Amino acid sequence: MGIDTGRHVWMEVGSGTPVPGEFESGHSDEGKGKLAAVHFMRFAFSPEAVRAFRGGAVELVLDHPASHARTRLTEETRSELLTDLPV
Repeated sequence: MGIDTGRHVWMEVGSGTPVPGEFESGHSDEGKGKLAAVHFMRFAFSPEAVRAFRGGAVELVLDHPASHARTRLTEETRSELLTDLPV
């Protein structure tokens, strides 16, 4: 619970530039103990973060009291996500 509140998920681009994830609201109800099975997120990239994303490694990071994980995006995934970023 609580993964969709606060700053628990972000992308780390290039040499450590963080790009926080923003969860779409309305999918979980912590008061009733219900957590959505699927979460929708957006990442707001600054121009500097876009340049770093284009030029280097990208990792997806989870840092929550109940779980910690980090994974590097494959080149295929990074290339596909690049199609969504401004030129």
